[in-house]
Amino acid sequence: MTPSTFLASTLSSASTGTDVPFNLLHPGGQVSQPLPLIVHLHGAMSSAASLENARSAYEQAWDHGALPPALVVCASTPTVGGFYIDQPGGPAWERLVADELPRHLAQRYPLSGMRAALGFSMGGYAALKLALRPPHAFAAVAALCPAIFPAESADAVPEVNRPSVLGLLNQAMGDSPQAYRRNCVHSLARDHAATLREAAPRLYIDCGTADEFRLHDGAEHLHAVLTALRIPHQFRSVPGAGHADAHAAARQAEALRFLGAALGAQGMELSASARDR
Repeated sequence: MTPSTFLASTLSSASTGTDVPFNLLHPGGQVSQPLPLIVHLHGAMSSAASLENARSAYEQAWDHGALPPALVVCASTPTVGGFYIDQPGGPAWERLVADELPRHLAQRYPLSGMRAALGFSMGGYAALKLALRPPHAFAAVAALCPAIFPAESADAVPEVNRPSVLGLLNQAMGDSPQAYRRNCVHSLARDHAATLREAAPRLYIDCGTADEFRLHDGAEHLHAVLTALRIPHQFRSVPGAGHADAHAAARQAEALRFLGAALGAQGMELSASARDR
């Protein structure tokens, strides 16, 4: 298996006003050539340790040629009080992963300027925002079980789609229609459809039909919105799959294949189960 280097560090973040732990992963020893950056976005109640858990998946992707050499970073982001959301006058967790952390790394490592993101659940929600919000600096994102809703205003989200922490996310997205719209991925797609068609970031959305948190409802809604807006994307609906079950490893591997193809890995074809739009 391709040997990799794993590093732990901390950023004194101006965006959040806190010290943010983050982990780095890259193949080989020293980084001697410009690499693309992959922002790995963890789910709720998790941390930068998510990257250590995914380390073997990245190593296998590098070993099989499914993913080109890259610098992978994962920052610890809180769930309640975080959610990868920029709060007015408060911490800006989306800005941290979208801009501040990539700029910090670019000052310390030779990076090619190409960026991608892989996110799970809460991180999938964040990954989609990185792709859909200008300046569309991310060439490709893969969102696994993204924590998104089948509605575009806080009051319109059915109760069944906002249990527990999802209800807190729905509230955190904004206490006014304007604020909510800024944090709703469906609204971002509508507001920036023309520039998204021009910039053409590669979008991959994966969700299981048996997701315990009913996130498939939100994924299907986004698929319908993107299709109507003629924004190219791939939507993978996985029959019988839950939120994090025996299907998870294969789905993560498929997402890395997607990112690899977008970042320039040669000879990689996506599974025929993905619907291309």
